[in-house]
Amino acid sequence: MQKLKLKILGLFKSKKINIFLLFFVLAFSILVLTKLSKVYTATLAFKVKPKEVSDTHVIVKANNPELDITIQTTGFNWLRYAIKRPQLDINFKTDVSKKDSTLIWSVSKGFSNINKQFDKEEKIISINPDTLLFRFDVNDVKYVPIILDSKIQYAKGYNTLDTLKTVPDSVKLIGPSSVLKTISKVKTQYLELKEVKSNVNKTLLLQLDSLNNNIKTNLKHVNLSVNVSKFSEGILDIPINIINIPEGVKVNYFPKQVSLSFTTSLENFNAIKAEDFKIICDYNEASGSSALVPKLAKQPKNVKNIRVLQQKIEFIITE
Repeated sequence: MQKLKLKILGLFKSKKINIFLLFFVLAFSILVLTKLSKVYTATLAFKVKPKEVSDTHVIVKANNPELDITIQTTGFNWLRYAIKRPQLDINFKTDVSKKDSTLIWSVSKGFSNINKQFDKEEKIISINPDTLLFRFDVNDVKYVPIILDSKIQYAKGYNTLDTLKTVPDSVKLIGPSSVLKTISKVKTQYLELKEVKSNVNKTLLLQLDSLNNNIKTNLKHVNLSVNVSKFSEGILDIPINIINIPEGVKVNYFPKQVSLSFTTSLENFNAIKAEDFKIICDYNEASGSSALVPKLAKQPKNVKNIRVLQQKIEFIITE
């Protein structure tokens, strides 16, 4: 027995056996390549995947989620399918028709799009079944505002003229109308900033966990951009206009103008003028009193924190 083992080991160590193995591998490789180069016809089952489904449609159930496709192609492609078989897209925008609560896909309408998903050297012989039925339900679409949930504190002497809002400022929700009716807004994640002195640029997630599981949206986050600049306070004297004075009544009042304070960015400070503001007093609101309350009726867009420093205007009626 020991001698037999030695003889076998000697064969493997000899040059003759090495040459034999080399030719064997080459012959086997040529045989495999020859087989894979040949054209074969066979049938494979492909799973289908809905594509371009309308936002208002929800696919509830398909009668058969697979297509049995007979293909004529080379062994190389069959090897590829043996390793991984792709899903086929069914275009619900162009290749289906609707009947009652069913969407119907047919080979006559959808063959072209199916054929495009195969390589040029692959020839489709047949597709079975020739129709697929998809039962659907109808959803509503509703746009609701996005509410910024934040607490932003600016450093002393800094502020912004921007309106704090997200981009986009609304979100599209898709779902049953009975559920959508209960939703009036969607909040962002909470954002807290302190001692802000520079521009703010943040990406904020939406609080979607609180929504019903039947509600869908493709928007997960929003952007917040705030231009922050150095601010200064100004004070202007604004003349008073009294409105709704009855015909034939003359009114004398004091003071004739009030002081008004405001803040704005340093870039805009010199551009703010008294004529940009308007203060009125409504005679009808006196109600027997001898004082009128000044109210702001007009202001420029690029100011904040406006305060009218006098709260009462004394008046008398003169005949």
